[in-house]
Amino acid sequence: MTMDLLLVRHGQTDWNPRQKIMGPHPIPLNQTGIQQAQNLRNWLKDIPIHAVYSSPMARAVETASIIIEGRKNLQVVPEKGVAEIDYGDWVGMTFGDVEKNYNKEYYDYRFQASTVKVPGGEAVTDVQKRSVAAIEKMRAKHVGEKVLVVSHADVLKAIIIHYLGVSLDHLQCVGSDNGSLAVYRFGTDWGDRLMALNYFGDMRKILPW
Repeated sequence: MTMDLLLVRHGQTDWNPRQKIMGPHPIPLNQTGIQQAQNLRNWLKDIPIHAVYSSPMARAVETASIIIEGRKNLQVVPEKGVAEIDYGDWVGMTFGDVEKNYNKEYYDYRFQASTVKVPGGEAVTDVQKRSVAAIEKMRAKHVGEKVLVVSHADVLKAIIIHYLGVSLDHLQCVGSDNGSLAVYRFGTDWGDRLMALNYFGDMRKILPW
């Protein structure tokens, strides 16, 4: 029996265009981010969704809440396992600042993510372990259902490449833009399959309903 995992990156905030690291700060969606979440709501309106999980960060919860507006039987369930990476000492910095002040760690984060622990923060391997553990719990609970998960770019990338069997060192080879969808389908006749990545559009083209 198949299970569809719909992975959404939260909508844009004012910090995203500035490439500023938000971490746990409760930065709200900006107008572009609200529109992105509304687009997702429209693209998914004809798709049955059985459960919704979100990173506890405000920008993710806000995105999830907009997506499920009008669906009376759904509520957003905060899930720490898909929370943003603990960026430790990098929170509040731009990635340009990080490259300048933490050059080796920044390089490794981009090209050798499996070796990196963010200074004062979290190891990328630990991010992947906790996020995949959260997804595995969802798989066990929601057999045959469609589950929406709203999270953050590198957390979603870590999940996707785990199920593709790709090294964590290729984390940045995967796209996950604000307001995008990825779909991973478990249990097809051909095995588990990535059905969509960094997708913007009507999901009836991807998912049966």
